[in-house]
Amino acid sequence: MEENTPSSPLATLRPHHALCALFFEGKGYSQVFIENMKAFLADPTRMLQITSGCDALCQACPHNLNGLCDEETKVSLFDRRTLNLTGALLQAEQPMPLYEFCQIVYDGILQQGLLAEVCGECEWAKFCQGKWQKRDLNHSMLPYSGIDSNGG
Repeated sequence: MEENTPSSPLATLRPHHALCALFFEGKGYSQVFIENMKAFLADPTRMLQITSGCDALCQACPHNLNGLCDEETKVSLFDRRTLNLTGALLQAEQPMPLYEFCQIVYDGILQQGLLAEVCGECEWAKFCQGKWQKRDLNHSMLPYSGIDSNGG
């Protein structure tokens, strides 16, 4: 495993953004947002830490106003729900690869049928729920899902 050096700091990610990573398919708020998301997801081995504020994906989000989310109350609730449903497996001080983070959320939330309980109020909820029904996920984020690339 590659060590993190000052030239490669840990990325940060809000807990509920693992769900966004799992369902992302090139759609988003803007082209800048989409490109930022693609670049972030391009390396599932990227080491990251959990954060409770704006993260690497928020950098190009229109809801990010000078480092503060204008939807903070709602997204903080999504984060708390994600943390509650995954138990002690996600901890802010514990670095982990992106794929492991997504696997924990997949096992603790998606496999338990709890997607709507986490972020049912999100503007993207119907989109993600439709993808989940078809098991249409970013499989590169899930090394241990048991789902093949055809959703089977």
